[in-house]
Amino acid sequence: AAKEETPKVETVVEDDGIANDDETWLFSVRDPMTTEEISHMGFTNVILLNADRWRSDEGGEAVAAASAAGDIHYCFGMKGDPLDGITAGNREQMEEMLIGGFCGRGDLLVVIQNATISAAPVDYSEPGLVVVGRLVDMIESAFNKGSENMTPDLAGVSVVLEGCSAADLPLLSVTWDDGTSRALEVTSA
Repeated sequence: AAKEETPKVETVVEDDGIANDDETWLFSVRDPMTTEEISHMGFTNVILLNADRWRSDEGGEAVAAASAAGDIHYCFGMKGDPLDGITAGNREQMEEMLIGGFCGRGDLLVVIQNATISAAPVDYSEPGLVVVGRLVDMIESAFNKGSENMTPDLAGVSVVLEGCSAADLPLLSVTWDDGTSRALEVTSA
């Protein structure tokens, strides 16, 4: 008896909306990006944050965390009252607010200007950079949660740290005020 052949079925893999951990999403550039460079990267939606606005001669990390929280609330168009700082205690709530800020935009590029103090060697304990690390950590976590929950109209999100190269800052240190920490790999754009 002739053996019946099983018809070949082409498998089509569709994007399920879940983030691929191998995708590069965190970049650094030494010089400020131009709108032309951003456009060539394919982004039409950009949020600019300037970490120098979060730095202060007085107040250190607490002032930086509070200043950044206000900027982020405004720039991402978050609903509700601004939180009092980028702290571990506010992290979960801010991540939920970020998810809403990622929706309805198409692909989104978040540019953090002056991520480091350019005239000095990288100091991972510098308050502005500490808050940059926390923000980037929250962006990644919020995007992953939104993706896993298949949040409708969730934008693809990439982050660029301006003012440093990956050679100067190959890993972005993330240190929270509750003692948790980790490091994120930075790629040169």
